[in-house]
Amino acid sequence: MDSLQAKARLMAECSRREISSGQARQWLVKREIPETEIKHIIDSLVKDKYIDDARFARAYTRDKLRFSKWGPEKILRGLSDAGVDKSIAEEAINEQEDLAIQVLTDILSKKRKDLEKKAEKKAAEDKSKLESLERQLKDLDVQKKDYYKQKTALLRKIYALQTKLRNSSLQTKASLIAYARTKGFPSRLIEHAECGDGD
Repeated sequence: MDSLQAKARLMAECSRREISSGQARQWLVKREIPETEIKHIIDSLVKDKYIDDARFARAYTRDKLRFSKWGPEKILRGLSDAGVDKSIAEEAINEQEDLAIQVLTDILSKKRKDLEKKAEKKAAEDKSKLESLERQLKDLDVQKKDYYKQKTALLRKIYALQTKLRNSSLQTKASLIAYARTKGFPSRLIEHAECGDGD
């Protein structure tokens, strides 16, 4: 494929979807277009508005937020991989901060419901275990030689279950924060969204 054919095909591709200058470069390199021609083709496509990294970054950011539920940090990595300058990427992401907070609030709300459902089931099981341990403690025979050893072991189990039940809401919040971080949301935005505080 010569440079003219490559440029024509790249123009057609740009007409169908947004492409960054970095993606265009990768596409041309794969087709073994000489470096001097690559620069000329990209400069020409940028001049004619077929390629616009700022436009690409805005579209990419909106799509990744809305459809993939990615956070800003993950989007920034994706834009970097697409060869978009960091300042352009950050500007596109900052423009969508309200949408990012809304997306984060929505995904945390869904995740919270799921976690609370599991926590309720586990809490019911733990309460049942706790009641059983308390009955065993009450039924211990004081006359038995290993009474204090059994009592100590049962009290430890009871204390551990009581602590677990008290801390379940903290565990839910920690799980929500960890989940938001894996999606690429920074702490600053997580603080804006509800994380199970009941705010």
